Amino acid sequence: MEILIIIQVAFFCLLVLLAIIHILQLIYIEWRKPDAENPRQPSGKVSQSYRNDPRNRALQGDLLVLLKGDVATAKRLLLQQRRRKPGQSDNWYLEKVIYDLERDRH
Repeated sequence: MEILIIIQVAFFCLLVLLAIIHILQLIYIEWRKPDAENPRQPSGKVSQSYRNDPRNRALQGDLLVLLKGDVATAKRLLLQQRRRKPGQSDNWYLEKVIYDLERDRH
């Protein structure tokens, strides 16, 4: 009899876990939808290779060195360039932000 209760409780816990996973997936999907009022979406398209391309990784590293590891500032500067000049390549945005920072420091 006790084993039956344990199985029922385990089954109930599994159902609750599946429901939580489903709700989290719905929240994630809703969060990922582009929204005109949502400023977290860049206006310029970011390609899939942005994080995978070795050249982009090197440029990202260079940018973070210039900014002393300030990731938030790096993201803000890149987003600003994407809004100013939409349609450029990922490398272009990284190179432009790095160029501007180096130019302004000299």
